[in-house]
Amino acid sequence: MLFEKIQLEPDEKILKIVRKHWFIIVAELFGTFVMLLLPFFILFGLALFPHALQSVELTLSDYSTVITYSIAGWSILSLMGGFMIWTHYYLDLWIITDRRIILIDQISFFNRNVSIFRLERLQDIEFTISGIIPTLLNFGTVRAQTASAFESNFKTNGLPDPRGLQGIVQKAMDDRLTRPQSDPNRSDMT
Repeated sequence: MLFEKIQLEPDEKILKIVRKHWFIIVAELFGTFVMLLLPFFILFGLALFPHALQSVELTLSDYSTVITYSIAGWSILSLMGGFMIWTHYYLDLWIITDRRIILIDQISFFNRNVSIFRLERLQDIEFTISGIIPTLLNFGTVRAQTASAFESNFKTNGLPDPRGLQGIVQKAMDDRLTRPQSDPNRSDMT
């Protein structure tokens, strides 16, 4: 898997690996599925009402090759869109460890952004659940703010159980801040 290639620090433990909520991919794939079936609905409608084509004196059998290739092209594009949605869903990850948050954001097929946020630098983490469906299915947006520049703030939509995620991150952050820092790469300045 993708997260297995991430180098963990010595004695670092993964607390939770999170993907977006299942409803997000179902909703996006439903739209792709409707787009895939659209030409068949149009053909069914034209076959059901043949008198609509009689006014322009066309028959579907005259253009069967063009219709077949058009439907095949449309289907390929729709399936590619579906695979793009699945790839984006599968490769978007939050990896919460006892020392940091690793955020993998798949932007497109060959464009990925990996951000790593140390828990010591995390200043604020908040979640938002807005809407009937997100409230019933318990998914929402998680935002975190770090101590550095504005670009290092991050936000992810559609994460399952945002309250639980906030609790896990908050507990890991509290444990990290109260535990003595034993980093061999760190040099204390006295």
